[in-house]
Amino acid sequence: MDRNGDRTDVLAQVLEDAEGCRAAVATMLLLDLPGDVVGELAVCDEQLSALIVAVRRHLRLGPTLGERRHAA
Repeated sequence: MDRNGDRTDVLAQVLEDAEGCRAAVATMLLLDLPGDVVGELAVCDEQLSALIVAVRRHLRLGPTLGERRHAA
């Protein structure tokens, strides 16, 4: 595999992991937690969202992977 293929594979894995982490954080935000913990989780969610957007941009994917799946 060429270097670009390797890079694409790594970015795809980063995207998958980031989306999984974001789903876990979203679930934690539903829990009855102290305000400071919820605040930190919200910051984490924002940062994961920014990472997901950046990786999708590099992979030339649309705004959400789910929308691409429905279009296929």
